[in-house]
Amino acid sequence: MFVQRLRQLIPSTLLVVAFASVLTGCAMTQPRTLEEDRNVKKVAIVSLLEEKTPVAHFGLTVFNNDYKIVDQKGELNRTALRVVEERLHAARPQWSIVAVPTDAALAAKLNDGIPWVSFTNRVKPELLAIARDTGADLVFVMLDTTSDNTQARGMGIRTRTMNKDNVGNAMVHARIMLALLDKNGEEIRRAGGPDGSVPAAEIGLNYDLSSLQDPAVEQRAAAAIRKQLEATLIEATTSMGY
Repeated sequence: MFVQRLRQLIPSTLLVVAFASVLTGCAMTQPRTLEEDRNVKKVAIVSLLEEKTPVAHFGLTVFNNDYKIVDQKGELNRTALRVVEERLHAARPQWSIVAVPTDAALAAKLNDGIPWVSFTNRVKPELLAIARDTGADLVFVMLDTTSDNTQARGMGIRTRTMNKDNVGNAMVHARIMLALLDKNGEEIRRAGGPDGSVPAAEIGLNYDLSSLQDPAVEQRAAAAIRKQLEATLIEATTSMGY
């Protein structure tokens, strides 16, 4: 339904080209140099990730598919802010760093509209205000992106198997992006990172995801997602030179 709606609005060729350009932009990010950051004194970090992370299972037929939500309850964005702040402190210890508390309304506005990728220009006035109010020379923004599979948007888990007795590995998808904006709100760098994988049995996931009703299993699923978020952000900041 999502793909059909999107293709009604955007010709398929343009969709492929546009999405490929996003991926290429991530892959070809050039590291920031000390010279480029020479006049930077203060930066702000903003995380606008979706906290309701999906756990999806794809079975033999559509009748075997299942879909649940694991609510991170603020921990996802707190993890993102912590990881990026730690990386920046280590790479640029002379910087003053402001971690901006996550604004749910701003995140909703960013992710509104055609949900195949979020662009920072959707919330450019708000990001400009953050730069102005904090006195930041640069603003780092974490946001969700996706492929044309809506169940792989942002952070989450997917399993795929035709064997009810062996769910196999859980793919922990990390369809997120770290964007770097100057104080005028112009995007000057963007980078992403890899997905991850973990045995479904290690989390406790079963074929129909009913095991997520167990709080312990839900907590392990949430923790696996945050662990992959950390790994992905380390990759993204490294690509940017931090």
